[in-house]
Amino acid sequence: MTALPIQTDALTLMAGDHALVDRATLRVEAGEVVAVTGGAGSGKSLLLRALAGLPLPGIDVAGNARVDGRRLLIAQGGVLAPRRPLGAQAAEILGHHLGLDAGASLRRLSDALDRLGVPAAARRLDLPPDRLPDGLRWTALFALALAVGPAVLMADAPGAGLDPTVRLRLLHRLAEWARGEAVALILAGRPEDGVAGPATRALALHRGRLLPAAPVSVTASRRSPAAAPPGGPLLSGRGVTVSFPLGRTAKGEERRLTVVHPIDLDLAEGETLVLLGETGSGKAMLARALAHLPAPTEGRVAWKGRALEPGDAAGMRRTRRDLQVLFPDPAAALDPAQTVGAQLAETLESLRPDIPADRRARRVADALESAGLPAHTAQRWPASLSAAEAARAGLARALLPEPRALVCDEPAASLSAEERSAFLDDLLALRDRHRLSLLLTTEQAEEGLRHADRALVLLMGRVVESAPAGTLRHGARHPLTRAMLAAARGECPRLDGEAPSALAAREGCPLRTRCPNERPFCAQSVPTLEEIAPGHRVACHYWDTP
Repeated sequence: MTALPIQTDALTLMAGDHALVDRATLRVEAGEVVAVTGGAGSGKSLLLRALAGLPLPGIDVAGNARVDGRRLLIAQGGVLAPRRPLGAQAAEILGHHLGLDAGASLRRLSDALDRLGVPAAARRLDLPPDRLPDGLRWTALFALALAVGPAVLMADAPGAGLDPTVRLRLLHRLAEWARGEAVALILAGRPEDGVAGPATRALALHRGRLLPAAPVSVTASRRSPAAAPPGGPLLSGRGVTVSFPLGRTAKGEERRLTVVHPIDLDLAEGETLVLLGETGSGKAMLARALAHLPAPTEGRVAWKGRALEPGDAAGMRRTRRDLQVLFPDPAAALDPAQTVGAQLAETLESLRPDIPADRRARRVADALESAGLPAHTAQRWPASLSAAEAARAGLARALLPEPRALVCDEPAASLSAEERSAFLDDLLALRDRHRLSLLLTTEQAEEGLRHADRALVLLMGRVVESAPAGTLRHGARHPLTRAMLAAARGECPRLDGEAPSALAAREGCPLRTRCPNERPFCAQSVPTLEEIAPGHRVACHYWDTP
């Protein structure tokens, strides 16, 4: 009987009296792809280091772990030297493992890049990794691993930081290579990173035990969509545009970088509107422009029918009471030199001067408890808060003036899947209890649509699809929306390459270099939004292509 590439029996990793990995038994066959998921601190990295035979300072190891054949571990964040040419690193690494000269090493790396779908025109072997786009840097790292030809490959948080459509495409290609070359592949990451998508089998590390992973729960929103009130929308934007100066040309003409092209939208009372998009889509800039943080370069924003004017300090203060913002890094939004309670009291004094001073402490305590924190959190300093606690402190501050609407710019982006789910559940419960309107930005398509009434999908500052959330979940027509939903399900998206950049904008449709529906006409004009069904609009020349 042929020995398995990876076998462990009751593998235990101890830190003092605490079992970080408790009696883990693992069998991985040649050509099998196994996902190991878990939250931060669950022991994934330690398990992979133990399998790779790397030192584990301060960790006691018991049990048995056997790995046959050449093994490679891709650590978190990758292992490439950031400023040394990629070709030079390939020659050194492949020379060390395989005894190849520089020319043979580069040819072998080029073959591996071919396997991962990188065209010759995109290769930059003379550039250092820090000069490469993130997606290409990760692809080059995986290609180096492929070129070494290991029997066992382990990757810790592979593709971390990439857009979901880019990451899932890359992970599926890596899994396809492993199956074709009979390589045992372990992908470790958080449940929300999608590492289970291309896997044959998914395991989860929970409280030190390695167990079969539970399927990802996908449930519908807990309430029916909101209906627009007779008085019209709370927040409106018309022709909202955001651009930045880039200096002047040789002829003295001003150059500007436009990151949000003219967009119209309305947010009704009690409604949740989600802005979906990848990196550089403009969703965060649009959300902040609607809250005048800062004001849009062009266009008009109105709150309850009244135009917001940047120079009207009194009017903006009244609006700030009703329209609050949650930020993607809640800890950074807190002043480290003040306690949580002092900051909340300061906010309350500024936005609600009608509340007497002797009642402010009680209001702060109530807001903290509404956000899921004990009242004594008011005495704590921001540095002592966990990421989840900081997010809830930010939510408490936003709730203080009793707003009508919240602009939520990925407020749970820094949280683990479990923490994010709990935070969003509480946010939605507050929405329903207080009939709040929510404007939510996210790159997590399935999650965003599950909690929203309507959605706008953005690409390079333009809306490319808009519809009720349920329509997009089950009947999206734009290739980008479909790809984002496929990535959320762990499937291989049909988009290839990285998200386009406004700094390198091309003529025509901005998705055309990645799109499976691309035709010559796509290079000639930017698609405009057209209504294909009541309430459903798409900007794609070939939206009806299967």
